Amino acid sequence: MLSGLPVRVHVVSALIVAVWVAGGGCIGLLWGGLGWALATAVASGLAACAGMTLFIRRTATSVRAEQERHRREADDQGTAEGHADAVLVALTLYSASVFPIVPRSVSAEEQQARRTIAYRMSAYDGLPREVRLSAAEMLETVDDGSDAEAARAALRALSVMVYHHRLSSR
Repeated sequence: MLSGLPVRVHVVSALIVAVWVAGGGCIGLLWGGLGWALATAVASGLAACAGMTLFIRRTATSVRAEQERHRREADDQGTAEGHADAVLVALTLYSASVFPIVPRSVSAEEQQARRTIAYRMSAYDGLPREVRLSAAEMLETVDDGSDAEAARAALRALSVMVYHHRLSSR
């Protein structure tokens, strides 16, 4: 899945190139007719593409550095631990809705809502990689819906991974 920021950078870059091409074409049209319009549009488009290539590389490098800085700050503040705990709670609730104690006590809408929340929380980028992988394994097991004992084992593995991450971040 594509992150929002890289997609926005590429869309804005394409718009900037398009504006440069249109502006070059207008200047060329005013300057000397259709031939000049075509030539200046091509020249300004090439110049904009060259500039955007350099801009995107520099922006991507600075965005990666900024994301890493935010990730380190989140680890320092314990935010990652809180997200991991929240994912554990969401997946526990989803597992409880798939394998309820009393049969037919959970509606399909409630089960779908808990599934949606569990998937969204498990896909959060700020979540530690190990916890995200363990959550994905648990979601796969629970989505299968046939083996409650395997789902409990996956839940135990996830809770151990969350606990291990909490200990390793200190």
